[in-house]
Amino acid sequence: MQGSTMKQRPIVWLAVVAGVVLVLAVAWAAILWTRPEPIRIAFANSLSGPSAPAGTESLVATQLAIDEVNAKGGVNGRPIELVLFDDASNPAVARANAEAIADSPCVAVLGHYLSSASLAAAPAYKNARIPALTGSAAADDLTSGNEYYFRTLSPISVQARSIAEHLRAVMKEPRVRLVHTRDSYGRSFVRGFAAAYPAEQLRVFGLDLASGQIGSMDEALNAAVQEPGPGIIVVGAAADYIADIVKALRRRGIKGTIITTQGAGRESYLKNFVNEPEEKTHSGFFSENLYAASSLIFDSAGVAAQVFAADYKAKAGTSPSWVGGGAHDAARVMIDALKRAAVHPRFMGQGIQKRSDSKLADRDRVRLALAAIDSPKSAVVGLTGPLYFNANRDIPRPIRMGFFHYGRFVTAPLQLVRIDQPDGIDLDAEREKGHVITFEGRRNWIQRVVYTGIDIIRVSRIDVKQNSFNADFYLWMRFAGNDEGQTHVEFPALLDRGAFDPARPIQAGQEDGLSYRLYRINGDFKARFDLHDYPFDTQELRLHFQNTEQRRELITYVIDRFGLRLADDGSSRAEDGAYSGLQLWRFLGLNYFVGSLSSGSTLGKASLFGAEAMTEFAGFDAAITLRRTSAIYMLKNLLPLFLLVLVVFATLFFPETMFRERVTIPVTSILASAVLLVAVNGQIGDVGYTVVVEEMFYIFFVLCLMTILAGYKHEKLRDAGRKRAAVVLDHAAQVIYAGTVLAVIVVLYRRYAV
Repeated sequence: MQGSTMKQRPIVWLAVVAGVVLVLAVAWAAILWTRPEPIRIAFANSLSGPSAPAGTESLVATQLAIDEVNAKGGVNGRPIELVLFDDASNPAVARANAEAIADSPCVAVLGHYLSSASLAAAPAYKNARIPALTGSAAADDLTSGNEYYFRTLSPISVQARSIAEHLRAVMKEPRVRLVHTRDSYGRSFVRGFAAAYPAEQLRVFGLDLASGQIGSMDEALNAAVQEPGPGIIVVGAAADYIADIVKALRRRGIKGTIITTQGAGRESYLKNFVNEPEEKTHSGFFSENLYAASSLIFDSAGVAAQVFAADYKAKAGTSPSWVGGGAHDAARVMIDALKRAAVHPRFMGQGIQKRSDSKLADRDRVRLALAAIDSPKSAVVGLTGPLYFNANRDIPRPIRMGFFHYGRFVTAPLQLVRIDQPDGIDLDAEREKGHVITFEGRRNWIQRVVYTGIDIIRVSRIDVKQNSFNADFYLWMRFAGNDEGQTHVEFPALLDRGAFDPARPIQAGQEDGLSYRLYRINGDFKARFDLHDYPFDTQELRLHFQNTEQRRELITYVIDRFGLRLADDGSSRAEDGAYSGLQLWRFLGLNYFVGSLSSGSTLGKASLFGAEAMTEFAGFDAAITLRRTSAIYMLKNLLPLFLLVLVVFATLFFPETMFRERVTIPVTSILASAVLLVAVNGQIGDVGYTVVVEEMFYIFFVLCLMTILAGYKHEKLRDAGRKRAAVVLDHAAQVIYAGTVLAVIVVLYRRYAV
């Protein structure tokens, strides 16, 4: 009988295991069954080949936007999934990929990087009725007459027109030699540039293309170089041709200014020159006096772009360019369109269905949702402002002019800023002051760029209780012209208003063709400290100034990356003793931000009553990041608490004859720690929330109460003759006490250890 029972046991165990496995399988199947199918978007870009760095940058920037929306639950509960297609910078490959994308379950396309690849793929997208959105391909023909292709930047003809207007208004150059490629991109550039530049001052030279390469370049470039007069050479070509043209021009003795399209408007583009013998002999041989248009230059970008740059740097390890910014904006617009597809009146709230028979309908929903983003009221918030499509499915983004200097791509000293909303602006008066210039009805502000730096000399005091800190620092500004309006700034947080007078710089003069002003400021600044993590907190001390006399369209402050000797990510980590006097703090970094102050007030002016425009004023921030040295703080302030923790824990081991001490010592410890808590709170002042150090005290109070109750219950059990239960209670109390203390230490270490 016993043997039979022994034989049955393995069978029983097998049955139990099989049942558990079956339950787990059913549960997993249920999870898979209820998991929503993702919304798939094709990402078609140059992931290999000559343009692979730009394609990789686009992918990282796009994935940042996708990860953000997926972390919040996706679109109507569905995650977004990117399906990668590598066009290898090859139009033939892009065309083949487009056919594969058309047959795939993808409802939309993000890409391509190059105009040539986009143009090759466009017919297949149109035939498949799948909407495509690019953040970098600028050829006019791409969106013209193709209702399925959208882009989050201006077409190349508009960019070319902006370059021409910049030459006329800012550089005031009478003679221009335009070198362009004879392809769709180059023809669009010539058309836009010639429409805005006087024909008698313009000479045009075309370069033929053969099998994707520049042919007969020698003859055209020789003619351009031999053209009499200094002049400026403008290169109207896509990114994959610019480097070869610039090399050929420099080798023919052109040392003057060359202006290119935004394909070259990023620092990584200089890698095209590093292996050339001229560059090795003379650093900057090709990039000196090299300008480029760009839709985004980060030294003059606002907070949204700076946050994106920091996130990109953390993910990729390198800094982004306008390519990543354009891809990120395109992804944000596409995500917004997916969300709007569910609420579009035509779809009756259905949104993306993701059924086998709904692919074409889903694609149409996305296309119509994209097309509905067509005004400032329906705009998507982008890195440089609101994003919305015009009638040609382009986004009329402003173009900035930048130049290369010591291997960096920086904003040029003067810019043109389009006037989109003239309501409330006395244009005639502003034109007389030289602030506004008009080209064929197109009105632009002339914006002065102020290269700004804040160099910390010393931070001598941080007063958490008074919400203030003392800082001694240099402030300098470099700008074009002699107008002192750029220096009329104020520090709103400066408590001693007499510590800074913009009319009294310690140095003034000319530096490298720009006006130079240097100030030294020493004073107390108001701060807002976040003490939730006190005493393990990290604080940011902000030195912020703003100019409220002239609007941001006239003045913008940019980060002087050369004067500050910044790292690639725009931060300074060199600790040179400026923070050595703060014994309780450790310096982490110093970052700079371009800011602005918005005002919707009419200031009582009748001309502004019906205007919806906001007035923005330029600002600048230096953010010092410090972390409290918690070990020193706890040694100086919390050592009595740690001793009390040990003393109370020791009472759990007292013999039965010390029952009175088991109760009185925890009570006394509560009173002593309460006094200590009051002293700690006195250091941080009144805050409307609980900080970590208070939570530590509260946990100790609970442990003291537990110890008192354990001692009382122990005595009751002993009087009842249940000595064994009393011993078990003591052991349990000891374990709970020690476990709680250990858990607190582990949690604090995992959360705040560096």
